Amino acid sequence: MPIERINGVRLHYELHGSDGEPLVFVHGYTGDITDWRFQLPEFSRTHRVLVLDHRGHGQSEAPADRSTYTILNMADDVEALVAHVGFDRYHLLGHSMGGGVAQEIALRSPGRLLSLTLEDTGHNFHLSRNKTVAAFIAARHQVAEEQGMAAVATAPQIVPLPPHMPPERRDEEAARLARMSADAFIGAWHGLEAWEGSTERAAGITAPTLIICGDLDQMLVEPSKHLASVIPNAGLEFISEAAHSPQYERPDLFNAALGRHLARNAAAPAK
Repeated sequence: MPIERINGVRLHYELHGSDGEPLVFVHGYTGDITDWRFQLPEFSRTHRVLVLDHRGHGQSEAPADRSTYTILNMADDVEALVAHVGFDRYHLLGHSMGGGVAQEIALRSPGRLLSLTLEDTGHNFHLSRNKTVAAFIAARHQVAEEQGMAAVATAPQIVPLPPHMPPERRDEEAARLARMSADAFIGAWHGLEAWEGSTERAAGITAPTLIICGDLDQMLVEPSKHLASVIPNAGLEFISEAAHSPQYERPDLFNAALGRHLARNAAAPAK
């Protein structure tokens, strides 16, 4: 279980595969390394794969200072860990909140990326402008503060289980949520919503980009279309009958789309 102190925080990560171009997977809010369970066997055959738990997620350390859970800090974490493991140029994929992290990296370090994949993400995360979402989040934060994360994990969901999501995954997600610290749970949400977004900046992304989105992910279908329209030459693929986590819900379709993108943008062999 590799642990490295990055920017003052102990981060858990794993390396898979021994050959091929580097590929980095970046998970979303309340996620962890297990989000890539169905990608690691596939892509570690052809790539050197880095997966990590964000600060406060999975088996990484959770700072008590909630103000540290920003998209920019997480981008710093990813880039520092990439440097630590020795990756030079690499393919980068970010899911949901991780898509914001990946966009920041693409904008600040364009020469490092062989390709960029943005999965079920947007150009901002101002989700609490939706009154239903705002009330749901406020209630969950109150439960976290007053009753603890185990109570959050067992609270009713407002989103039904997607048609292809394994039922046992909901139990697994609840278990990891119960283990998460309230500081990370609340701090990362505030950091996500406070992100300035890429609305005015996404056109500056120069890495070859693919946008992937589940066609049932109602809140992110339009943002995905927007990103595809403003990022130069970006591709857009919808995964049928998938919601927010097509890499887990429909891994065969997801892996095929990602594999095509990586193959198209493999670095030219050295002469």
